[in-house]
Order: sequence, then C-alpha cells, then structure tokens
Amino acid sequence: MSKKIIALGETLAARIEERGIIARCEMLQRTYQAVREANLATEDREELALLTGKRRIAPGIFQSMMSGESVLPLIPKLDSAITIEGRIFHFPLSAGYDKPDFQRAYEAFRRSRKELLELVESNLEDLLMEFMADAGYDLLERTPSGLRFAGRAGMEVEVTAFPRIGMVRLDDCLREERVVLVPHEESPAPFIEFFRDWSDAAEEAGMQFWVANMEEGTIDPFIGNTIDPNIYKQFKNPGLSTRIRSTWKR
Repeated sequence: MSKKIIALGETLAARIEERGIIARCEMLQRTYQAVREANLATEDREELALLTGKRRIAPGIFQSMMSGESVLPLIPKLDSAITIEGRIFHFPLSAGYDKPDFQRAYEAFRRSRKELLELVESNLEDLLMEFMADAGYDLLERTPSGLRFAGRAGMEVEVTAFPRIGMVRLDDCLREERVVLVPHEESPAPFIEFFRDWSDAAEEAGMQFWVANMEEGTIDPFIGNTIDPNIYKQFKNPGLSTRIRSTWKR
C-alpha cells in the first residue's frame, strides 16, 4: 500500500478511536471527507477500487468498515451496533461500553450536527462530480447556487446540493434545467411530504430532483426525468421517479 493509503487509514482510525462509539451517518461523511483530503493518486484509487470491489472509493471503504473487515490498515473492528434516539451507532464489542458511554456518544453526535450538515453538502458534490464525469460531463464552474456542467452536443446542467430534503429552498431554485441533489435518509417520510407538497411545482418548472445513496455511491431520479441518455444510464434505478409518481401522487 502507498503512504497515502496508509495515511488515509490512520486518519479514519484516529476518528474512530476519538469517538469510540460513532454514529453510522457521521462515519459515512468522515469517510468521504478523509478520501477527499487524502489527495489520492490515480494508482491509489485503482488499488482501493480493487480492494473494495467498488468504483466509488469512499462508499467502498465505508462498506468494508461496516462489515467489520476494513480494507484499510489500523481500523478498529466495528463489530457491534446500537440504535440511540433513532440513530445507528457502531463500536467495537471488545471495548465493553456501558449506558453512560452511549449517552456521551449521542451528545457528541448532537454537538457535531452543524459541521456534519456542511460536510454532507461537500461530500454530495464529490459524488456528483464522479457521477457526471461518468456521464461525459465536465465541470464548467462553481456558481453561488451550485455546480454547472457541460456535456456532449452543448448540453449544460446546473446542480444544487442540499444536505437534507427538508432544507431545500424551492423558491430559490424553481428554474428550468435546474437539478436539485439531496441525500437519502433513514425514513421515506420527508420525501413523501416533499413530493406531495412540491412535485407539481417542480415539474411545471422543468426541474429535476435526484437522490444520492451515499452508502452505495449511487444517484437516482426522484422528481422529473432527464432527457440525456448518458445521464439516464448512470442512474442505478432510472425508473424510480416514474414509480414514485404513480405511487405517491394523490
């Protein structure tokens, strides 16, 4: 393994050792962050893709850690989990944690929420850029409202990422050819509510909403449909928005 891959493992191991008991959602975002900040060379990424069996490096590393058999060195074995206030927390069973430890872990997670929401947005953009590159798009520029990409035949797409579906400021982005990207959540309830309140307005404006499963490293349509077959082919479930419309439409 290269020095950069070893250093990446050390970074994630230090985070786990600092927390002891860490929320699954935080571990996911810290993994994306660590991969971004590691500045991996192409050779490093190819090696990690082989080790994890995944094209997307961060999700592959995360899944290996959650399985208890990390592909990175020095990572403590996260072989146990508990749900606290609806959140899944992972920890090494051998550590012998007790109820006060779990309460402290939850309070530490609560204090980090603002930082984590900011991380989600940056990490979504990392995943988005990989997704769009696979669809044949280049990043043109970062705008105040998001990322603008150019594809084949002069096609352009502007994407705005939000860390939660409940934080979408729809009045600020009701424009034709705009795509809004949000991460999946543990419950479908916020998506059902948003769809029933805003899907008609979004469709009338010609907007699209995409949902990223950051654990898997995939993106799917939630509202609206792309007209670009190159983007369509990158979706894991390209017919999802059609199924949602027929199921959730009142």
